Amino acid sequence: GCNMISMSCKEHDEFTANSQFITHLMGRILGAQGLKATPIDTKGFQSVLKLVQTTNADSFDLFYGLYKFNRNSMEIIKNLKKAMDDVVGKLLEKEGKNISILEESCS
Repeated sequence: GCNMISMSCKEHDEFTANSQFITHLMGRILGAQGLKATPIDTKGFQSVLKLVQTTNADSFDLFYGLYKFNRNSMEIIKNLKKAMDDVVGKLLEKEGKNISILEESCS
């Protein structure tokens, strides 16, 4: 069933961006990686593949709508990019490298 929850438009947009948009964004990003099942998949990876499958089964127009009509979506994208840089930076730091090495290898 459906459980109606009273909230402001601002709260709705924040919650939607932090749940639906981030889910669809990650599913689309991971889908773009071309991930495929393997004989040694973990439960976690199976969940990732299911996320990719379910989010990419929805139309791109639905995904675009989640982005376009929610003022918080760009903040989610910015936070995700920062988080990615932070995590990769920590990995590189363990190897005594700087994140600028990624910029060199991507050009």
